[in-house]
Amino acid sequence: MKIFQSKCWLFVLFIGFKSVAQFSTTVPLSKEVVSGKLKNGMKYYVLHNEWPKDRVCFYFAQNVGAILENDDQNGLAHFLEHMAFNGTQNFEGKGIIDMLEKKGVSFGKDINAYTAQDQTVYNLSNVPANDSKLIDSCLLALHDWSGFLSLKDAEIDAERGVIREEWRTRRNSDFRLRLETDKVLYKDSKYAKRDVIGDLNLINTFDYQVLRDYYKKWYRPDLQAVIVVGDIDPKEIEKKIIETFSSIEMPKNAAERYYVSVPNNKGINYVLAKDKEANETNVVLYFKKEFDKVKSYETIRRDLINNLCTDMMNRRYQEFIQNNETAVLGIGTGTSEVSRLTDSYYLYVTPKNNKTLEGFKEMMIETERAVRYGFTQKELDRNKEAVLSSYENMLQNKDKFESDGLSEELVNYFLKAVPFESIETQYENIKTRLASVTLADINQAVKKLQTTDNVVLMVTGPEKNEVVYPSKADYEKIMASVKKMALDKYKETDTDKPLITAELKGSKAEKETPIEGISGAKSYVLSNGAKIVLYPTTLAKDEVLFSGFSFGGSSLIKTEDIPSSQIAVSLVESSGLGAFKSTDLKDKLNGKIVDLKPYITELTEGFRGSSNQKDFETLLQLLYLYFEEPRFDKDSYTRMITGFTNSLENTLNTNPKVFQDTISQLNYNHNKRVPLLNEEFLKRLSFEKASELYKQRIQNAGDFTFVFTGNLPENALALIEKYIGSISSDTNKKENFVDNKLDPAPGVAKQLLVREMNVPKASVYVRFVKQFPYNYKNVFTSHILAELLSKKYLDLIREEEGGSYGVHVQSGVSRLPSDEYTMTINFDSDPEKEEKLTKIVYEQIDLIQKKAPKEEDVQSVKNTLLKARAEKVMTNGFWLGSLNNMMVNNETFKDDVIYKKTLSEITPEDIKAFAKEFFAKPSTVEVIMKSKPQVVAPQY
Repeated sequence: MKIFQSKCWLFVLFIGFKSVAQFSTTVPLSKEVVSGKLKNGMKYYVLHNEWPKDRVCFYFAQNVGAILENDDQNGLAHFLEHMAFNGTQNFEGKGIIDMLEKKGVSFGKDINAYTAQDQTVYNLSNVPANDSKLIDSCLLALHDWSGFLSLKDAEIDAERGVIREEWRTRRNSDFRLRLETDKVLYKDSKYAKRDVIGDLNLINTFDYQVLRDYYKKWYRPDLQAVIVVGDIDPKEIEKKIIETFSSIEMPKNAAERYYVSVPNNKGINYVLAKDKEANETNVVLYFKKEFDKVKSYETIRRDLINNLCTDMMNRRYQEFIQNNETAVLGIGTGTSEVSRLTDSYYLYVTPKNNKTLEGFKEMMIETERAVRYGFTQKELDRNKEAVLSSYENMLQNKDKFESDGLSEELVNYFLKAVPFESIETQYENIKTRLASVTLADINQAVKKLQTTDNVVLMVTGPEKNEVVYPSKADYEKIMASVKKMALDKYKETDTDKPLITAELKGSKAEKETPIEGISGAKSYVLSNGAKIVLYPTTLAKDEVLFSGFSFGGSSLIKTEDIPSSQIAVSLVESSGLGAFKSTDLKDKLNGKIVDLKPYITELTEGFRGSSNQKDFETLLQLLYLYFEEPRFDKDSYTRMITGFTNSLENTLNTNPKVFQDTISQLNYNHNKRVPLLNEEFLKRLSFEKASELYKQRIQNAGDFTFVFTGNLPENALALIEKYIGSISSDTNKKENFVDNKLDPAPGVAKQLLVREMNVPKASVYVRFVKQFPYNYKNVFTSHILAELLSKKYLDLIREEEGGSYGVHVQSGVSRLPSDEYTMTINFDSDPEKEEKLTKIVYEQIDLIQKKAPKEEDVQSVKNTLLKARAEKVMTNGFWLGSLNNMMVNNETFKDDVIYKKTLSEITPEDIKAFAKEFFAKPSTVEVIMKSKPQVVAPQY
């Protein structure tokens, strides 16, 4: 299950000061929400929403978490969350999961939960809304979660192993660093001792009754809320909620739900945390403040002003890095929740290696410049425009708000009284608030974000002899000196000039052809040779999606130039377009809903993008500039090289890099066209070559196919003729890719890596590759096979053996450069169990070739596919992907009739036959990395 942490490394945990907080808001709840409170204290919120259509989400929020654990219960809030899926009063064993998966609702994707320090939230998402019995069953599951878990001894013991492996999987560098920094961030608070997943020694040994005591004490109706959002009748659901949950009794003399504070501190508390696998140095300044217990229009306006400040500050940081030779890789600022009672404003800098103090000084100087002189009216106006534009876009696409997202907002309304208003109300309010915010408001607010007390300075980075870290006094000296430093005012850059200054002649569409199988979709050929595919839809009120491609990619590039080709696109993106540097381009595009990214892959080059209807022309202007006027900035290149160098210095010979590099080498049979990030890679990089290769690959519109779908403007074709039609082209030049045989070696390639590790762990990676003719049926069969194996591994490896937090199985089918099927299996485990678990992986592969799976198991996967298809066809993304694949692979469209017919005809014997064909001498890659045997037991 998911474990949620607060943003920016904030993981909550000591018993410090307790208080009884009552969170509330003076902002009325949206009238669209049907809400109430049962006599037992349980609250409910129901909202009609039609995205996805014919689906409904059930959330069960509990205002309890790890912070309420006694010391002998450390980790049991999270353990209890797991147990909710291991038997309840009305659902034996895995009954909840089994019931829903038969209806196409997937465990993990749709059925999940998370535990945090102050809350535990369960969800059943994307449930078919037209099945009234299923809706009743989902509400019954929530009912059982409230206070009717089975908590059988055998099930508890079985889950200990799963929790152990989750603990093991999560013990990465970031986690280890957090454990150290949390000791100071949460000094003298219970939060410093509650990392949610808990004490492993306690997990292994706790008495059953200790878990039941926590459950009985804290899982009760006055701390719970039922949230239902989807394509349902709210009043009807309200009746069902009242019928289902009213009988739950509120315990007498219930314990008071207390809240734990993070104590104030004088001046700056400092912590330095180092880890051998840390891949960068970070310096973070937290300025703690009290969390708002009452949310009002005044606090919303204040937060808006602060957010405007941080947005403008972040823009200045980016510009500073872009325009100067700096000691930093990144600078940023924002706000972050530290705990339920504590909020914060933060500043962070990622310095270059061994330039920590210099980078920190640069961050403080740019911050002080804003504090001392404030922002400009132009900056504020630009930011206001961006905020308003985003709300306008949300308003236009309000019918595409996902039910899961709205459910999570209602969870926050219940837990923390975060206002929940309709988008119409939000839009009207934001217009009024933005109009009322003055430059004086902003410049006054930016002076208040930093404080002298309640400050925490956290430094994290690699544990290496050659990395030198400054002392707390060094940082304090810089902070004091910057305050006295003479600084110039910020100077605004002029971005008023047009994106394109050239006179565009354009090209007319000469040929129009309907796309077979998709009514309304048409293809055109412009006189410059560019192929255009248009498919207007009304699936979203204000959304246009775009893709473009041509064949060739890096397959046509010399082997020695591959490293330079891999940075070519990033070089342009960090340099800018036309007359605009990248930061100036962002200013120029401020307030516009448009996104466009080029790419170069092994076989193709192209673009992916999106816009709203109003900014469709801007999308095309950017596309034109990426072809005709890309920028190549030497300073941007130097920054990229520094970033690579820093990363390599910090990650060289670390376990994650060694593992991934070994996998890459075996997957591509040590092919030099798939280089690793190492010293040789850096030596082969060239600014001139990267610039040349970009221009070589992103050129000649006559060799490209451009696909547009969505709410296209009426003059879409005319605009396309103007901009794409003006891109240089050579209609006689058509390229194709070269098959460079980037495949694993025939047979079996194995590598065992035995490494020093902080926590004993084995990581297993197995990949099968087989080339045989493509057919549509095999696409389904391959997927079903992977899902069936995944379910088997869930039962055998996770549940029965308690051997892994999860075994991931992923199938793949590709047509280019040749028809190929793949399957990847990977998991983490206790190194002492690795051999047994890996054996189970292969045993199940052998078994499914000999014995056909059960019909009911196959049908369950089919139901999931049918449900997913029904959801996807209602999105522009589905149609863009389908059209793009049709063009790339020269295929016809498979409509719902063909889809359902092909799927329905697949039998368990077909799965068995496919497994025999696929697993008959495939190319196999197996990489296992495990820890060296430890003489001394690890410290948990």
